[in-house]
Amino acid sequence: MLWSNEAQAPQLLSPQALEPMCHSLFHQMSEDDLDDLAQELKYFYESPSFLNFYPLGEDIDIMFNLKSTFTEPVLWKKDQHHHRLEQLTLSGLLDTLQSPCIIEGESGKGKSTLLQQIAMLWASGECQALAKFKLVFFLRLSRAQGGLFKTLSDQLLDIPDVISKQTFMATLLKLRQRVLFLLDGYNEFKAQNCPEIEALIKENHRFKNMVIVTTTTESLRHIRQFGALIAEVGDMTESSAQALIQEVLRKEFAEGLLLQIQKSRCLRNLMKTPLFVVITCAIQMGKSEFHSHTQTTLFCAFYDLLINKNRHKRKGLAPSEVTQSLDHCGDLALEGVFSRRFDFEPDDLSNVNEDVLLTTGLLCKYTAQRFKPKYKFFHQSFQEYTAGRRLSSLLTSGEPAEVTKGNGHLQKMVSISDITSKYSNLLLYTCGSSAEATRTVLRHLSSVYEHGSLLGLSVTKRPLWRQESMQNMKSTTVQEIQKAININSFTECGINLFHESISTSSLSNEFEAFFRGKSLYINSENIPDYLFDFFEDLPNCASALDFVKLDFYGGTVASWEKTTEDIGRTQDQEFSGTYIPSRAVSLFFNGKQEFKTLEVTLRDFCKLSKKDVKYLEKIFSSATSLRLHIKRCVGMAGSLSSVLSTCTKIHSLIVEASPLTLEDEQHITSVTNLQTLGVHDLQIQRLPAEGLTNLKKMCLLRLTHLSDIGEGMDYIVKTLSAEPCDLKEIQLVSCCLSGNAVKTLAQNLHNLAKLSILDLSENHLEKDGKEALQQLSKNDNLAKTKYSKVDRLHILEQLTVLMLPWCGDVRVSLARLSEQLKKVPQLVKLGLKNWRLTDAEIRILGVFFEENPLENFQQLDLAGNCVSSDGWLAFMSGFENLKQLVFFDFSTKALLPDASLVRKLSHVLSKLTFLQEVQLVGWQLDDDDVSVLKGAFQLVIA
Repeated sequence: MLWSNEAQAPQLLSPQALEPMCHSLFHQMSEDDLDDLAQELKYFYESPSFLNFYPLGEDIDIMFNLKSTFTEPVLWKKDQHHHRLEQLTLSGLLDTLQSPCIIEGESGKGKSTLLQQIAMLWASGECQALAKFKLVFFLRLSRAQGGLFKTLSDQLLDIPDVISKQTFMATLLKLRQRVLFLLDGYNEFKAQNCPEIEALIKENHRFKNMVIVTTTTESLRHIRQFGALIAEVGDMTESSAQALIQEVLRKEFAEGLLLQIQKSRCLRNLMKTPLFVVITCAIQMGKSEFHSHTQTTLFCAFYDLLINKNRHKRKGLAPSEVTQSLDHCGDLALEGVFSRRFDFEPDDLSNVNEDVLLTTGLLCKYTAQRFKPKYKFFHQSFQEYTAGRRLSSLLTSGEPAEVTKGNGHLQKMVSISDITSKYSNLLLYTCGSSAEATRTVLRHLSSVYEHGSLLGLSVTKRPLWRQESMQNMKSTTVQEIQKAININSFTECGINLFHESISTSSLSNEFEAFFRGKSLYINSENIPDYLFDFFEDLPNCASALDFVKLDFYGGTVASWEKTTEDIGRTQDQEFSGTYIPSRAVSLFFNGKQEFKTLEVTLRDFCKLSKKDVKYLEKIFSSATSLRLHIKRCVGMAGSLSSVLSTCTKIHSLIVEASPLTLEDEQHITSVTNLQTLGVHDLQIQRLPAEGLTNLKKMCLLRLTHLSDIGEGMDYIVKTLSAEPCDLKEIQLVSCCLSGNAVKTLAQNLHNLAKLSILDLSENHLEKDGKEALQQLSKNDNLAKTKYSKVDRLHILEQLTVLMLPWCGDVRVSLARLSEQLKKVPQLVKLGLKNWRLTDAEIRILGVFFEENPLENFQQLDLAGNCVSSDGWLAFMSGFENLKQLVFFDFSTKALLPDASLVRKLSHVLSKLTFLQEVQLVGWQLDDDDVSVLKGAFQLVIA
């Protein structure tokens, strides 16, 4: 409906009443008059005063141009249930336009610029869908007052005096769908200031002018029922955000910002909101050089902008009421983070002025197709920032009650896994908001590390063993792996807090205390910028780390595609083909810090240049102790000796699936500082056994999956055990071990008194195998020497792991072995794979476990044996005593278990509460059996 007189009380004029008026007055606005009016509008829409706008409000003198900064929006057509129906482009929306069209979206989604773009497109004449409109009016509803005619005159153009209001209004009625109103910001519209515009929207069916109106999500409920077409402004695309950044920033600033965004998942998500893109760009403007701002800085700018930009909407409210509402909003955000709630109910806002939070834009209200409204922060990360801001203010408050409240929130963070996942962003923004809050947070995190749970689990910190499913990590435990992951994540969390913190220099001592004893993993292909700042600004903290792991990856390097002749032309050309990135060298070779232990892993290198070796030397020099792991490096052959010659501080060397030359092998045995030596998955014939005598400090020897070594193992075992040594671990797994070598080892166990791990598994002893194993477990009271053949396993007072090889008829040694194991109560892991145990032998083992409950026993490998259902059933009485068991393998070739065995095994499994993996490959289990056996562990049956 239209109002007849703005100065008087409104009187309704229906379209029918205006009809005769149209005929009598329309002649006063000729077609030329309309053309002139349209041309004036087009001039205005193409003028700088319309195209140039202030994206952050007129209070901030940052100006964008619509033509250069507008990017194609993503629009979603909504159905009657308010669900997304289909995606639309702007041209698609205009082609299928229905009136009124309501465009909804959260604050900062670019709704205003979308309407401005439509007006500009109409003025340009480039859009066919808009060519049918004679007049297009863009109006900001926040400024609408005094009626439609006056609003048009105030905002757009001076209507000639010869054209009266009635004439103009009648003309609009006559033109009907040839007039398009672009009404921006219904959420800021006061209907009482302009009832005609309200009628244009809500009674549009009576007047037929086309209307597109924008509103925020929380105000949609006021006009949703009148919309013929409702479209939602979706997230800004990555390409659009990139285009906007490149348009408004200088090239070097744009490149720096895009690189920062690429490295931060949080920033990438935030860039889906155009206003946040604008703020991120605005912070860089006016600077002489690019600064990589923290996330807290960006959020703080956004938060302050929302508060200040919407100050006029809070007129009449006492400052204390506003402050109280903002504090409650922070508390709401905090409680939401701890309870993982990101949607809120009306009851959550019962003690706060809802309008304050809605008008500032801190909260969005959703009512469409809901019985009760829902409230959300515009973005989950913004909720976490608001929560961190509030926690920071609580921790630094002058009110003891607030400090107590803040500390209470910190006390909810009791495990490292939660801190590095659920609460990482909360802590990030807390530390980014206050240096004093950072100090409190660091003290709490150090306390959690000392007294909390490294795993986030209420279990004792004890080693747990697994084998088959982890393949190459046989001596590494599940919880140890999880612990290492959590500690590394904890360290990264600390570095992120350092990066986000307002003042790092004043907190140097607190950060050093936090990093002391921690470990850090670095991928050389993705070294974040903040690590350089960390190493540069806080070298004492970097040096406080106990362990740093650095991984390098080989790959195709362009220069290696050249011929040998090409590569050899100049030294510079040779040096151009490197796998070690100079960025890694710059990080480690800065002379400020020295790492206690540095582990460097080289993977998949097909070539190693002289410059690579030189780079490695520089990196190695930053460590007091070096561990080197070479994995699948076919190009390492002939180069390992050069690399090792640069490692004066190397204490551990692992070579895996990387071929070596004789010179390489000889050089290995000349590295006298080696404490750990591992060689895996190689065809090797020449490993110089005599050179092993040079490795006086060696504690761990791991040789696994070595083929074609022939009698070489005999010499290696003889050399290792000939004299007393400090070896704590010997792994000779699947490496052509002979019966003679095992005999030698058995005879020399007295020289290996410190041994705790003896793993000879995956070896089939052919000649003399039975005799060798009998000697290993023999208890001969007529021995000729103090140790030879007498209680040989008992000599190893620290033995925790015993994995034995097999041979034909080896099972006859089980009785003797059981006697020996009675003297090894500390045993944790036992492997008798492929021993061909029968029911008789398995009963012996069962009796042993029944009579000798091993308190720390955790892994049992009995795969490949010949036990029937009766044998396994008898074994269960002793087996169930292994209360700490984590892994066992009873796999066999073919076993159809009796129902009684399945039931008994199920009963036993229910008692073994620490179980993580059970292997029953070859057991013919049906679905019912599996259902009965399943538990909180992994069941492997195939």
